[in-house]
Amino acid sequence: MTEYQTINWNGLMLEISAEPNQTFSRIAGEEYTRLKVTTAQSAQPLIHDIFSASLIRQAGGAVDFVDVMLTAQAA
Repeated sequence: MTEYQTINWNGLMLEISAEPNQTFSRIAGEEYTRLKVTTAQSAQPLIHDIFSASLIRQAGGAVDFVDVMLTAQAA
């Protein structure tokens, strides 16, 4: 099931979608999630990758994970 959320990150409206990646999870033997972050201001996604679902959960969910990732990139 895909989760969609919209957040305001430093004045930028972000659309976050997160969905389990069943194929990669079967191959790796660990649960993985496809995470895509887009904004209307850019044709290219800011993030479009597969991450360990446990990392996303440890961060507090997709929104908090994206906040940490973008904050680290901006530093």
